[in-house]
Amino acid sequence: MPDYTLKLKPVYSQTVLTPEGVTLPGGWSLSWHQAETFKALSDPNLDVVFNTAMTGDGKSLAAFLRAMSGKTYTLAMYPTNELARDQERQVQDYKEKFQPKYDPQIYRLTGATLENFVEENQLSSKQQGIINSVDNSEILLTNPDIFHYIHQFRYLRRDPKNPRRGDNADKVFRKVDNLYKLFVFDEFHIFSSPQIASVFNAMLLMKHTGYQGKFLFLSATPNELLQGFLMKAGLNCHSVNPVEQGKYIFSSTSNKDWRPISQEINLTFPDDLQPNAKSAYDWMSENAKDIILKFFLDHPGSKGAIILNSIAAVYKLLGKLQPLFKQHNLAVLPNTSLTGDSERARSITDADLLIGTSTIDVGVDFKINFLVFEAADAGNFIQRFGRLGRHQGFSAYQAYALIPNFLVARLFESKDGKAAPLTNGEECDRISFTEAIRKSWSFVNQFEGYPKRWGAIQSFYVWNELRQMKETYPNSDQTFKADIQATLEINVKSQYGVIQRCLEAKQHKIIDEARSFRGSSQLDCAIYDATNLDEPERDKFKTYNLPGLLSNFVFEVIEADEFLAKAQRAGLPKKRFQDALCYLRLTNYREVRENWYFYHSGDLSELARLGKVQILKGIQVTAGANAISKALGRRGIVCYISDHRRGDLRAKLGLPMQFQAYGLSDRPDDRDPPYTIAFGQSALLLETLTWSWKPQEDVGWIC
Repeated sequence: MPDYTLKLKPVYSQTVLTPEGVTLPGGWSLSWHQAETFKALSDPNLDVVFNTAMTGDGKSLAAFLRAMSGKTYTLAMYPTNELARDQERQVQDYKEKFQPKYDPQIYRLTGATLENFVEENQLSSKQQGIINSVDNSEILLTNPDIFHYIHQFRYLRRDPKNPRRGDNADKVFRKVDNLYKLFVFDEFHIFSSPQIASVFNAMLLMKHTGYQGKFLFLSATPNELLQGFLMKAGLNCHSVNPVEQGKYIFSSTSNKDWRPISQEINLTFPDDLQPNAKSAYDWMSENAKDIILKFFLDHPGSKGAIILNSIAAVYKLLGKLQPLFKQHNLAVLPNTSLTGDSERARSITDADLLIGTSTIDVGVDFKINFLVFEAADAGNFIQRFGRLGRHQGFSAYQAYALIPNFLVARLFESKDGKAAPLTNGEECDRISFTEAIRKSWSFVNQFEGYPKRWGAIQSFYVWNELRQMKETYPNSDQTFKADIQATLEINVKSQYGVIQRCLEAKQHKIIDEARSFRGSSQLDCAIYDATNLDEPERDKFKTYNLPGLLSNFVFEVIEADEFLAKAQRAGLPKKRFQDALCYLRLTNYREVRENWYFYHSGDLSELARLGKVQILKGIQVTAGANAISKALGRRGIVCYISDHRRGDLRAKLGLPMQFQAYGLSDRPDDRDPPYTIAFGQSALLLETLTWSWKPQEDVGWIC
């Protein structure tokens, strides 16, 4: 069967008259959604604005238009450091073009830059680093993790034995909230329910402590769960939706009121890819010369990207494509979570073909006309495909979507008398295409029960702090409690008993996990990456999760003292690596993925029957050095154990492809582990879904 093809029509966005209060650089005009977002953020009756413009239609300018047109101090949050770095360049460019009179200072704050800032300036704490950054930044670009921890009181200096001695709870969050009048959440749709619960709790804290600014969410696919929570809590929300308002057209036009935002794209679906991790790599390897390289030779001056799910596949493919492209003076460069900052920056500017993972699929504005990509789900497909066609000037735009054959069949083949959503060889507009992708993909669980079950832990801590600040914020504890209870349908006060039982059982790690943003790093290892000799020494020190290392890399164990001393000599703070599970020297990438699983010698049937998140010691792995299993076995790990096999559990619950669940057995030679184990935040998520499986009389709660 030949491959399936589509031609995606170009997309044009309507431009409008410049609204009052905005002065644009010469030759500029605003899209409808940009002008409407500016107006909505100027409306005193609105609290939250959702901008759902298409990818490539300038949502970033919509976010910073008020900061460039008037003195609106802005804190913008990005889910990846790569996107924050990309947006820092973009906002600096806006500043040069708009020349705002108040000369806003722009600063990018991440966990790593915060650690470096504290160490280099010999500050007493991260709190001081954050306060210094806020004091000197009218525009602060950061991540939602830092925003969350500020509003969960994590940067306070207090006596561990008596939390009432030390900083007031509002010392940091009030500093931040008083300065910034616009909080921007970019690409927030990539997050799941734990992050929705976190942001919702933070926004309610701000609401009930007098915050007078606005919140803006930028996403082509907004999260309905978050919108529902905000509206139930009485926040006034407004959606700027160009699709619903007919502000896009899909035919070529010379009308100056319509601006091109996406070029015509040829999209190919190879039809013979099996649903396994190897088939996409095999296709690229087999077609490296006749399809991938050929496109660059047929279309000189092209730029391209390959976005894959597996980091090991990136480096294996890199080894095949680099020498092939080098023969024609074309550069192939990687951009992954293991790529150092210097190499990442160089890859964006110097690569003819960029090969990466999720570090580059979220929002980064590549000027490319060739794209090959895998996808884990419908949202991931739309996100990655949206990297292509955003810039004019190329002779052709070509994409290859490497998805399993059964999904291709759902898109192009009729079934049970129903016509297929797409027709091979025909033209399709972007809206119809996006809808077909969403409907044809398998169900992916959204974990909607998580905020009620675990998000309430965070709610309790916010409420409890507000109770201690009644003089500063009268009645705020009562109004916050009322909003949370009405929205999440829980009793905030009852969470105290849950927390106390965990603390009494010395299971505080479970509470810490529930209060985290993306989950803890229980299985993170510190690595020295010796695979790239050209990488600067400082960039070779990284962290990576143990399961990914076991599956994809060749490494050797290093003594902790040796690693930390070497990191310090490279100018890195030792604190960044001190909590690592173990210390490894990365030497190579595996050609064949290693098969392994977790092992525990205890009574797994009894541990699974409990049906609860628990802290477990004695876990080992069936691959890697013995030192790794010893380090893992000594550590008490937050986990959840199910007596369903991993594959069965994924299918039954609709778990996302990248969900961190692994095989578990009580036999070290088991070829088919009968249990599944999830760690950290994944354990909390899995427990939320499987709680109803237990007999009703067995229902308790955590701890």
